[in-house]
Amino acid sequence: MIFKHTVWLLLFLIGFAWNGKAQKTENLEKSLLWKVTGNGIKPSYIYGTIHIIGEDDFFLTTNTKRCFKKTKCLVLEIDMSNLVAMSMKMLSLAPMKGNKKLADFLSEEDYTLIKDYFEKESKNSELKMLPFAVIENWQPMLLEAFLYRDVIEKPVREYEMELLGMAKKKKRKMKYGGLETVEDQMNAFSTISYEDQATGLLNMVKEIQSQDEIAVKEFEQMVNLYKEQDIEGLLEVITVSDKIENPEEFKRNFINRRNRNWIPKIGEFAKKQATFFAVGAGHLAGEEGLISLLKNEGYKLTPLY
Repeated sequence: MIFKHTVWLLLFLIGFAWNGKAQKTENLEKSLLWKVTGNGIKPSYIYGTIHIIGEDDFFLTTNTKRCFKKTKCLVLEIDMSNLVAMSMKMLSLAPMKGNKKLADFLSEEDYTLIKDYFEKESKNSELKMLPFAVIENWQPMLLEAFLYRDVIEKPVREYEMELLGMAKKKKRKMKYGGLETVEDQMNAFSTISYEDQATGLLNMVKEIQSQDEIAVKEFEQMVNLYKEQDIEGLLEVITVSDKIENPEEFKRNFINRRNRNWIPKIGEFAKKQATFFAVGAGHLAGEEGLISLLKNEGYKLTPLY
């Protein structure tokens, strides 16, 4: 389905969009899965995902599956239980404002380079179904999201898809929810100008074409840290792209503000029923990470290895 993978790749970008030298308030255990209790909620769990990963690198521990079975509600960053409705909403929000197109922000040479890559070189099967003329007015970060399949260069698995599949297989009907809406996530892009988004897209295409060793090693390092469940390590190695003009402002609006907005919603869901929350692992650690923020609100967070 068009947009289905785009949304998950978009979540990948959001989940691992930022770091810098983050301050640590404590040394967290190496665990992607944390039990959340206290404050009158039903025992619930929060799990860090990488959203999309090579099939050979994908894993879900037995303990994670066991804890998932104890819950009655699956909450992702956005509610993905109705992919058709979600896709239609994203379709309506994808175009840039002011009838802008990608060519408005790049030289003719750079625009042609991107256009040729999308039409002739990309291995993403979804792009074969989308004429470039149809998507060249989309926000460039959405176009960039398509390219992560070319970065991985092998069959992929999507954590959100796996969790949704597990929920549908449960004998007791699961409820679904989201910590924010598609509109919320798209609004997060407003912290990055179209010019900077276009530059980021151009740089990514060039890196893929040149098989940039540094970019490949950074991605591999990130995947390895994820497999080690080292959420603090992830927070330290992920660096801001050169396309971000004001990284501190980007971090405040794109990561920290969203984390703070999620805290009361996590409480609301978990008071009603035992809930399995799954968000990008980049949201867990750090002074403004979900684990620290939840502890500050009086919840007890227990790592489950």
